Amino acid sequence: MNTKETLSRITIDIPIESHKRLKVMATLLGKSMREIVVESIEECLHSYPNKETLKAIKNVEKNKGLVKACDAEDLFKKLGI
Repeated sequence: MNTKETLSRITIDIPIESHKRLKVMATLLGKSMREIVVESIEECLHSYPNKETLKAIKNVEKNKGLVKACDAEDLFKKLGI
């Protein structure tokens, strides 16, 4: 259970129409608006690329460590998939 010591408060302004839709969604799902917002934030934070993925992206941008293949089958073979 979260306590006041482990929580931080934020205040945001959203369009009235978005607030109405959030309220309806919460009702339909049997959740509070807070639960939906927190779940959405957590999902967004966890979907951000991790360090390994960011490193791979940088390597691709530098043309480093690329595997050349003539087609998907050849690529899978070279990657051992």
